[in-house]
Amino acid sequence: MCRYKFLLLIICQLLNYQLSFGQQSVAKVLNVKDFGARGNGITDDYIPIQKCIDEALKNQKSKVIFPPGKYIISKGLVAHYIANDLEISGQVQNNIYPTVSCINPVSVLSIRGYLEPESIGTVSINNLNIKGAFGKFPYSKSNRFVNGNQWYSGISVTDKKSAIVKNVNISDIYGEGLYISTTKQVDIPLKARFNNVSVLDCKVINCWGYNPKSDDYGDGIYIADVSSAIIKNNLIQNNFSVTKQLGRCGIVIEFMAENCIVSGNKIFGYDRGIHLEADYGNHTISQNVISGSDMGIVLFNSSIPGQNKPVKIIGNTVSNDGFPRLNGLKRTRDIQAISDRSLLNFEAANNSRAGSLIENNTFIISGNYDYFSNTIVNIKADGLVIRNNKYEVRQPEKLKYPILYNNYSNSIPANDSFKGIRILKFKAKSKVEIDKVKRTNNLSSATLETNL
Repeated sequence: MCRYKFLLLIICQLLNYQLSFGQQSVAKVLNVKDFGARGNGITDDYIPIQKCIDEALKNQKSKVIFPPGKYIISKGLVAHYIANDLEISGQVQNNIYPTVSCINPVSVLSIRGYLEPESIGTVSINNLNIKGAFGKFPYSKSNRFVNGNQWYSGISVTDKKSAIVKNVNISDIYGEGLYISTTKQVDIPLKARFNNVSVLDCKVINCWGYNPKSDDYGDGIYIADVSSAIIKNNLIQNNFSVTKQLGRCGIVIEFMAENCIVSGNKIFGYDRGIHLEADYGNHTISQNVISGSDMGIVLFNSSIPGQNKPVKIIGNTVSNDGFPRLNGLKRTRDIQAISDRSLLNFEAANNSRAGSLIENNTFIISGNYDYFSNTIVNIKADGLVIRNNKYEVRQPEKLKYPILYNNYSNSIPANDSFKGIRILKFKAKSKVEIDKVKRTNNLSSATLETNL
């Protein structure tokens, strides 16, 4: 009898454990309206929404719901936690997302953690409009934010294991539209980085900044210190007829970031479209459309021992379409010489990007739009595979300079097509290499020079 009682006790304990575990695995759902938020576009809902977030973080796993409406806040919302799993979600009605609109010029939503030897804590944000108050502060000499060291964000996520942002629209921010990074960006344990980041089907509109001395903010989407990421099918658009200035970069991949897929994004109105620097590589940059600028894809890399993995740049379309002539907008990067800016700047010292692939891309310069330099592409990296790309200059008579292709490397293109390019410049090469360039590419009427 005692034996049966003992077995029954063990079974009950196991059942209690399973029930307890099951309860922990289900997210606690909290509705901001249950805490007094009105969502009527008039009432300041900051206090009830912040209370809702604070209450949610008392649970290991929680979900904060925004019913349809427009939620006015006077201060930025903050979720500061370590190991929780938090989801912030809007309820969609008639294909319209709830809006969180900040009426003062501050960061709108900040998700914060603590830098740990191994990253912990997750966040998911979906189906929301996040609107800042910087729309009334376009670029001007009297704009108090311009050239300042302080920047703001629509959404920032720091020191987490995982971040998923999907179907979120961010607008009217001075600084960074979406910012995802560890607080310390170099010399941290690899496991301290974000394990995975996803930014999918978002719109980032009129998020910009101008601080050329430091050149450290002004991006649509900024990603750093991730072990893997997917940035896909997003619209990143800075309408400079509204902001009166270029943003810094449409998408940035920086520092200890690796294994990032940047695909299917449309980027307009930034000093450079996609920028990679001091990263660990193994990225795929594919099927993006970049316009509204005369600097498209930029890779700048010095040697990082053991961490210089190659990248793939495949099937992108990069042009200066939509960049008005004589626009008065201030460029920031590579403006010291007329050949420095281009639609692709690939610079990597000491074979640090060897094995990288540049394939099936289209680069177009139109004389109907503004173009600063005399160069369509700058290649300053050895050991690249360059093939099946198209380079085209339209209405060249309207441009300030004849357009060159500059290749300072030992990387020889194959099956590339050059139309309207005046001169192809290479480093001094052997006759065999020169014959290969002529034989394997469609040079059209371009002249070949080897004096770089």
